[in-house]
Amino acid sequence: MKDEGKYLHLWLKYAAVIHVLLKKTDIENQKLQLYKHEFEHSIHKQNANVSFSFELINGKAVNVISTTAIARDLWQVLDSKTVTKNWLKDHKIKISIGKSLELQLEKIEPVS
Repeated sequence: MKDEGKYLHLWLKYAAVIHVLLKKTDIENQKLQLYKHEFEHSIHKQNANVSFSFELINGKAVNVISTTAIARDLWQVLDSKTVTKNWLKDHKIKISIGKSLELQLEKIEPVS
């Protein structure tokens, strides 16, 4: 796939912080502000879209393949970290990022 692996360096940099924030989703939704300059050397188009949203259900990514390379690279990093991968096996999380470059981590509540 085009652009595969382009953002791995960015997500590896934040992997430990994201893991801590994922664990905190048991208490409340979490946010991490990212910065445009961190994406600029990976994005060759000005004002390129880095927005994405996907779900992690019991350790499996849902719809991550149909989303952007930046999302696939994030999933690849999360899946490669044993501690994070094991934690995700028992959780349902929605991960998204919008134009503001704010990474949002939300616990998916069971439908009653």
